[in-house]
Amino acid sequence: MGRDRFEELQGGYGGQDDTAIELGAFDARHAGYGNYDNGGNSGYGDGQFFKLLDSAKAQMEVIEESIKQIAYWHEQALEATSEHKYHQIIFDRDNLVSETNAHISEVKQTLENLAQSVDDPAISKSQRIAQATRQQSLAKKFSEQLQRYHQMEYQYSKRNRDRLARQYRIARPDATDDEVAAAIDNDQAGQVFAQSVMSSSRQNDARRVLRDVEERQADIKKIDQTINQLAEMFVEISDMVNRQQETIDSIESAVEDTHGNVESAHKEVKQAIVYRIKARKKIWIALLLLIIIIIIIVVIIYFTVIKK
Repeated sequence: MGRDRFEELQGGYGGQDDTAIELGAFDARHAGYGNYDNGGNSGYGDGQFFKLLDSAKAQMEVIEESIKQIAYWHEQALEATSEHKYHQIIFDRDNLVSETNAHISEVKQTLENLAQSVDDPAISKSQRIAQATRQQSLAKKFSEQLQRYHQMEYQYSKRNRDRLARQYRIARPDATDDEVAAAIDNDQAGQVFAQSVMSSSRQNDARRVLRDVEERQADIKKIDQTINQLAEMFVEISDMVNRQQETIDSIESAVEDTHGNVESAHKEVKQAIVYRIKARKKIWIALLLLIIIIIIIVVIIYFTVIKK
């Protein structure tokens, strides 16, 4: 709720504290079923891994519906004509934004835990590839979701700025685009407008418009902070996807090397079996020749010595 600063401006002073909805202001220890402490770098079994994966998917579905609802509240806030209605819309929207940001932080933490699980050398390579592929796929979808959220917030901020710019130009029709932008960013739009009507008979209207300008400036600051935080998180998730791809490539390369070694060993074993069979044949042939030679010697001895 904005304060009535019209009297303050008449007295030559004023200031407004802005509060922003923090994205990621969330303690992972209270993440609920979506997060588990995996003991550092200890890998998950398939059962626990897929349970975490499914919980993250469920939360992303909630986030998607919340983004749509936030977009609806944004539209209502832009079209609100009464102060009371605007305040109620912003109150409901900010509560939903806080819940959505908490869900986003939970999903991010879950994806980080799953990524750590994939790095555990204790699980088999086939498990690591399967888990890494699924974690990466979900991380990509989450990244796309953050991008949609970011774009929606950016569009709302732009439309809010355009509205303030129009109000500012009412008081300063000769202002340049740069001056208008600077006034909005530096909280000057409301002051300039109020000062322009301060000596007129429309002071009640001036108070109302001033409050509207101040509240929308505060709203722009909150949205801009969310936009910046979403952009940072988008970069973090993109880096996670890239690192996971490197992990997948590394594991697949190791599996291919292992497969090649197995194939090579299999060929060597087959060759050794062939050599062994050949060696046995040679032994049997040698034994047969030896027996034949012995028989010949015995026959010769018999006819030349014993028979005479």
